[in-house]
Parts: sequence; C-alpha cells; structure tokens
Amino acid sequence: MSDSWTTYQADPQRLGVAPTQPPLAPLHLAWSASLDGTAVYGQPLYASGLVLVATEGDDVYALDPRRGTVVWKDTIGVPLHHTASYAGCGDIDPLGVTSTPVVDPRAGVLYAVGEVSQGGAPPVSHVLVAIDVASGQILERVAVDPPLPAGESTIHLLQRAALALGNGRVYVGYGGQAGDCGRYHGWLVSLPVVGSPSGGPETAFDVTPDSTGGAIWEGGSGPAISTDGGVYLTTGNPNSGGPSPWAEAVVELPPLLGATPEAVFQDRSASGDLDLATGGPELLPDGTVFAAGKTEIGYRLRQSDLSPLGPVRGRVCDSDPDGGAAYDGGLASLFLPCNRGGLQQIELAAGRVGWRAGSVDSTPVLVNGALWALSYPAGIIEELDPATGRTLYRSKVGRKVPTFASLSAADGLLLVPTLNGAAAFSGPQGPA
Repeated sequence: MSDSWTTYQADPQRLGVAPTQPPLAPLHLAWSASLDGTAVYGQPLYASGLVLVATEGDDVYALDPRRGTVVWKDTIGVPLHHTASYAGCGDIDPLGVTSTPVVDPRAGVLYAVGEVSQGGAPPVSHVLVAIDVASGQILERVAVDPPLPAGESTIHLLQRAALALGNGRVYVGYGGQAGDCGRYHGWLVSLPVVGSPSGGPETAFDVTPDSTGGAIWEGGSGPAISTDGGVYLTTGNPNSGGPSPWAEAVVELPPLLGATPEAVFQDRSASGDLDLATGGPELLPDGTVFAAGKTEIGYRLRQSDLSPLGPVRGRVCDSDPDGGAAYDGGLASLFLPCNRGGLQQIELAAGRVGWRAGSVDSTPVLVNGALWALSYPAGIIEELDPATGRTLYRSKVGRKVPTFASLSAADGLLLVPTLNGAAAFSGPQGPA
C-alpha cells in the first residue's frame, strides 16, 4: 500500500508508478475542497498521512485525506494579480504557486515556491518556503530568484516546472510567461535543504548565456535526479541572440550545477518554437533517458553521456506531448500525454511508437497495472489498459481542472487538482 506521493510522478526519476492500491473503479467522490478560490496547478502530494496542495493564491494546505478538511494552512505572500497587464503576456491570474512542490520524506519537510508581489506590481520575487509537514510550521523562507542580467525583470519569469529534491538540495526551474514576452533566460537554481550539514551557497545554471529564452517548463514536469545524483532537464528554444548549444536539449548537470553541463543532447530537428521542453526527461531503470517534444520525435539516450541510441520509430502523439510520463516495466513501455488528446505508448524494447488511445491529455499514472489520467479543462478521468489502450472506465471530476493538471495516487485515493482547490476519489471499497 502506498502511503506517500512526495514529488511529481512519485519519484525523482519521474516514472509515475504508484504501488498497489485497492481497486479504484468504479470511482466514488470522497471529498471536494474549495480552498482559497484559486487554482491548484501542481500535482497533489501525500506525506505523513496528509494531502498537500499549493494554490495560485500563494497558500499551502495540508488536508485530511478522509474528509478534505484543512489541517493547517500557510501563506507564502501576496500573489501577482493582473499578470498580463504587468508582464505583457501570461495566462495565469492570480499568479502564486504554479509548480508542484516536493517533500523531503526523511526530514518531513515540504518545499514550495510562490511568486510574491511587492504591492501588486513589479518587482515580484520568487520565494521558497520550507514547511514542517506534521505541524505546518514554516522553517525557512528565502528568495530563490536567479541572478538576472542587467535590464531583465523577474516579472517575465514563470516558475512552472515541478521542484526536484536530491543531493541534499532543492532544484527550481524557470521559463517565461505564456507568450514569451519580455527578455528572459531559462534558469535552474539550487539551494541546500533545511538543516543540511554541508550547506553551501545558492547556485544557478543559465541555459542561454549567449542568447535568451531556453525555458525550463516541461509542461509541469520537472528536472529528474539519477541514482548517482545527476540532474537532468529539458530546455526550450532560444528567443534571440542566435542559437544556443544548450537550448532545445536534454542537459545533464552536476549536483551543484555550475556554468557548463556535464553532457548535452541537442534536438537538431527543432527550429523556431519547436520546444523539446514540453515534457520532462524520464530516467529509466536500464540506464537510459527518454525525451520528446514538439518535433514529435522520441529520443532514447544513455544516461552516462546523453549519447543517442536512435530515435523511436514513428511520430509521437502527432502533437506535442506535454508533461510527464508513466512507466510500465512489465511491458517495457512509457505512456505520454498528447496535446490533441489521448495517451501515446512508446515500446522501448522495440524502439517504436505503439498504440495511441483515449481522450485524456494529462500526465498519466500507473496504478494497479492500469493507466489513469485526466482531460483538461473538462475534468474527465479515464482508466486505460496499458497493453491495448482500451478504455476501462470513464468518469467526471465534477469540476474543471487547470491546463496540464495531473492526478496522483496514494493510500487508496486518486487526488485531483481543480480550478478552485482539490478533490479525492476512492474505489468501491472506500479509502484504505
């Protein structure tokens, strides 16, 4: 029985597998919580017997998993309102916590990053809070803005990628607002966890030091951490200043980041706005990395040096895969969400595209050997057979869900982010 879901897609490698749960279909609504009235974009987490969600109102909540009642609430700050009028573009308003937080399960500490407005107008800052999960006490509050070049503003950054935890550090990725207005760079920032014996400074990696753009947004997925501590991410297109060798790429960084990657694979087929960064990298148990973006080409790479093993045969999704993936070891397959609807099977051993089926378009999770995913904004849940793509079950959330919304699974519950809070569903036996 799984009693935790502490990071986007359950583990640092972003494989999206929940240990055995009670049967989930047919679903029953366990509870629906309207929180501060703003959207939850991040994947709900589960740790220490609590459901953990963060909102665009810059609030972090712990909810009782059986009733959905608030156990504790913390506020990071005042979110940015009228985003597009200040930034020149952007489609999230108010703008507070957009990424999926992360929990350090050994320390029982949750980390979340919120955009905080200084009086309702620029400048804005990005603030990381560390919260004791059991008590709700804020242990640390620190600004995690990257070291911007002169003339650039934090108003043009969006912290969309899920947070990552590894090497005694928290990793925070940045891209641009929807519409790519203003001048910005893709950044990955890291800082030590609370109470780290080694401590160390905040460090940052700039994707495009000789140009601009190169967003790290990953459709809501986030950097992946290998078992030996390597930090892997996907990056978007450069916006100006010419090509960058680290844009449109899978990049491996050392734990303390630094100015130069340890390894890079660049998608040479990408041009214009054909982001590789629409989805995050998946680190597979066989020592390979999988990544795919708007070019609809699936790449298999060696984790050791990101050398290519050859592209997957067939077009991935016939539309960009946005977000993360779920891995089925028994079938040696990955399952990706397609922008135009459906899940896409990747047969890894055969190196080819398999079935595409269903009407859902969000990051799937594998529960009891079946795939579960959402469609946004309608809020439809589907269960699919990973071997055939056949739809096994379909139900409504009853509320609309945000773009790239992704459910999670723990303790006999499916946890769903909504436009005004969160909801939980259980199977016929009820929650575990």
